[in-house]
Order: sequence, then C-alpha cells, then structure tokens
Amino acid sequence: MLVRLLKALTVVIVLALVGVAQFAFNPMGLGPEPDALLGDAFFAAPDPSMEDAALLIDGPAAFGHVYDLLDGARESIHVQTYIWKDDETGRAIVERLRAAADRGVAVIVSKDMLGSSFEAGDLMAGKPSPVFTEEGLAGYPGVEVRTDWLADTDHSKYFIVDGEIVVFGGMNIADEYHHDWHDYMGALRGAERVAAFEARVLRGEALAQGPSMVAVNDAVATEIRGALVELMDRSLERVIIEHAYISDDQVIAAMKRAAERGVTVDLVVPAEPDTHGAANRATINRLLESGVRVWLYPRMSHAKVLLADGRYAALGSANLTPRSMVTSKEVTWFVHAPPDSAFVQELAAQMEADIAVSERRAESYTFGASESVMAVVDKYVW
Repeated sequence: MLVRLLKALTVVIVLALVGVAQFAFNPMGLGPEPDALLGDAFFAAPDPSMEDAALLIDGPAAFGHVYDLLDGARESIHVQTYIWKDDETGRAIVERLRAAADRGVAVIVSKDMLGSSFEAGDLMAGKPSPVFTEEGLAGYPGVEVRTDWLADTDHSKYFIVDGEIVVFGGMNIADEYHHDWHDYMGALRGAERVAAFEARVLRGEALAQGPSMVAVNDAVATEIRGALVELMDRSLERVIIEHAYISDDQVIAAMKRAAERGVTVDLVVPAEPDTHGAANRATINRLLESGVRVWLYPRMSHAKVLLADGRYAALGSANLTPRSMVTSKEVTWFVHAPPDSAFVQELAAQMEADIAVSERRAESYTFGASESVMAVVDKYVW
C-alpha cells in the first residue's frame, strides 16, 4: 500500500512540474494570431446544409449519442480528451473502445497530460485514468494510445467515428460532465464535413473560408479569439455568451464595445464555478460598467457557446481565458446558420431558458486584497 501511495504521489508531483513548465516556457502562445479570420465569406450567406449539424445539450444526450456511435463503429475511432477519469463514464467509454478494437475497428486515443492534474485526487485514491492502466486501454490490442509529456496543452475534446461523424465541444470523459454539469456538444455528420474537420484539426491544413468554419489554436495559428471578437464586432442586435470561465482582455473589450454601441449583450456564467471564481467576478465588475447584462446560472455550467443576432454561432472547447485563447490547443466551430434551422433554434431556446432560471447580477463585487490576488491567479493559471 505504501509503495502504491508513493508511486501515486510521484506522478502527482511530476504532473504539477510539467504544468508549471508548460505555463512558464510557453508564455507567448502557439501559432500567430491572424488579424481577421471569418471574413466576408462567412457573413455573406448562411450554411445551406444545417441538417447535417446537431446540438447535444447536457451529458445524457451527448454521451448517449457517443455510446451509440462507438457501439456501431465499423472502421475507425479517434478520441481526443483533456480529462478522462476512472469512473462510471470513463469505464463505459473504455469498454466500448475495447469492444470496437476486438471487432477490428482501428482505435486511436489522444489524452492531454496536463489535464491529468485534474485526476490527481483519483490517482491518490488508487484510481488512475484508464488511459494509463492495463485494465483500461494501455497496451490493449488494436488501441493506439497517444500521450506526450512535452506536447503543447491540448484542451480540445472530440470523437471522430468512421470518417462520417464528429462529436465535439466542452465535455471531458468523467461523471460530472455526464450526470451533473450543464454543457453543450455539437455533432457534424457527413464525409465532407468530417473531412474538413480532420483536415484542419488533425493535419493542420489551411482554414477553409465559408459559412461553416472549424477554427483551431495550434502551432500553425491561434484563430479562435480573433473569430470570437469578429463575431461580436460585427453583431448588430444581440449577443448571448454562455461560458464557464471568462477573463481574457480582448474578449472582454469586444463585449464592452458591442454593449456601448447599443447591442444587447447577455453573459451567462455559473454562480459558483468549480474554479476561476474570483477571475469571473473581476470580469463581471468590468462588464457591468459598460451595460453588459450578467446572469448567474444556479448550477455548474461548463458551457462554451456564443450566439450573435440569432444566426451566428460558436461552439467548442475554448474557455474565454488567456490560457485557452493563447496557450492551449483548442477547437471551436463557427457557423452562419439560417435563423429557422433546428440547430440555431435549439441553441437560442436553451440559452434563453438558461437566462430565465438565472439571477441577474446588477451590482459590482467588493474585492479585498486576497480576492484581488486570487483573481489574477485564476486569470492566468486556469
């Protein structure tokens, strides 16, 4: 028992050191940030094939869909995640991947190593991520596990199945995402859409211009923040942003600009986030000065969605923090959708429902010295 505990403690220490090293030695971020990303082609006309896109709201819908896809996979599965815990959900995915490999499906699993720091408590309890254990996926025939201690942090999450469908968004593989937290995932179906996703995300090919665009942060380019800012700067009537963590200065400035020119800007954040709380409160203080309407959602919401003027949507893995915007690999889908499309109507309806159950915050928070320090730590660490 003591030997096992010492091994676990060693892994935790190594994970912490790796995290510090990644943060300290990659302060300038990934690839260059383009001045403009979406461009006129994105705004010119809506995507004509929105029937190939689906919105998956909350864990039961998202993981139920993923389970069905893994069970029915015939040729290939590629999974990328930031956190993968040894719990009911984590083991359910493992069982399906092993079964797929047994029937000849080629399985690739990519797991970010810095994300393992969020599994430290389970590790200390003797439950390491199944990505690293023989009872899980390590060494299992037909399953290729890719982990790299020195790679750039990859905060993205997606499942690509048979080159025909990709499910992506903010949910990690763990019970809290499946059963407890509010969150959003998207699904894109069809060989053409999935090929475009794989070209941009897996092979780093140039971004394809048009009304549907997969933007990334990687070693080639850091695209997501600029695209989000562009959406807000071009908005005319209303922007709804629902995010778990927000502290990036450029994003905050774009929200303020929109509100100050008369656009209705609604921000929905969890009243009690699992982390980043002080930074969120500091951001709220800055936004209230410009007339942004702030709504405190009563449960933990891990959402990362934006809807502008009822037709321009963004959904992905990126938080609105300096780390996600500049130093982490991320994936966000931007789409110009017809206002009557099922995808955008469902997104609008859910975001309005989230506002309806939230409490509006109209007064600034009072900060003491310790809270001010914590806000800075939250902003740059998470």
